[in-house]
Amino acid sequence: MSTDSNKIFFSPEIASSIGLEEAIILNFIENNSPGLNEKNLVIKLSFIPNKDIDKALTKLLALELISKVNSEFVLKNSALSSLEPISESPENNIGVSKDVLNQAKSLGMTDEFISFKSNIFIESNKNHSASNFKENFRLLKYLIKEWRNEEKKEKNEAEKTLIKKDWIPSEDVMSILESAEMDSNFIKKCIPEFIVYWMEKKLKSNEWNSIFINHVRRQWARYKNIIEDNVSPKKMTHDWMPNQNCFDVLKLARIDEKFARDQLPEFKIYWLDSNQVITSWNSKFIQHVKYRWFKNNSKSSGIISRLTDKEWAIEY
Repeated sequence: MSTDSNKIFFSPEIASSIGLEEAIILNFIENNSPGLNEKNLVIKLSFIPNKDIDKALTKLLALELISKVNSEFVLKNSALSSLEPISESPENNIGVSKDVLNQAKSLGMTDEFISFKSNIFIESNKNHSASNFKENFRLLKYLIKEWRNEEKKEKNEAEKTLIKKDWIPSEDVMSILESAEMDSNFIKKCIPEFIVYWMEKKLKSNEWNSIFINHVRRQWARYKNIIEDNVSPKKMTHDWMPNQNCFDVLKLARIDEKFARDQLPEFKIYWLDSNQVITSWNSKFIQHVKYRWFKNNSKSSGIISRLTDKEWAIEY
């Protein structure tokens, strides 16, 4: 900056590529050692609206041209040199200037990544020239954006885990489902089959709560569909048979239809002897079969312990 404090100087090349406010702020920070805090910057640049200063600072930080140290903004090493017009010819075979290559590597990008992403950028920008300042700056911004996305993907993958035997949905999930007028007992009864299914799939995820919500919603919709049209309570009869929708619901829980049908005699005897009246024998039969399936399935060991021996017989 000039010693004349009443004059503002900035690089036209930088202003044309990243913006006028950004170029002015960059020059102010460069000429104020060790740096400037935001309050002082606002005072010195009173002719620029505060919101535009905030926007410009955010942009410069994202481009990693400046950094914030102890509440002061400072110029990053060689930041301005990377923005100077490039006149030298490229020193590699992918059409990337040496400065762009060095800047990308300084951010931790691998040669493979730079080469792959640069080729994509150059293919879609046929007029790209390694000696053109604006084009190289656009390429660098593109590489930074893609690299950040790659880092997010890697972090996301690292956070994924297999479902555990003792997994339970969060309180927020239970609240969401119950607010949709789903019975809390029904929701809890979906947990064991959900765990067994995904343990066998060996899928890793960091969204088990969301997956569970979708699972319960589908099960609830099917459950509601199988409730008899006549909702008046009734006793079990000797000729009662579950409708086909029951077996379709059980199939979703990977329960064999033959196994389900084999449970029918025991189920009918129990309820004939009990002489109770139930609103939906179809839903009660599904509960009974699920309980027997998980009890007999060795892979669900530890999960079925959540249920009591007669839970399938409890009316809700």
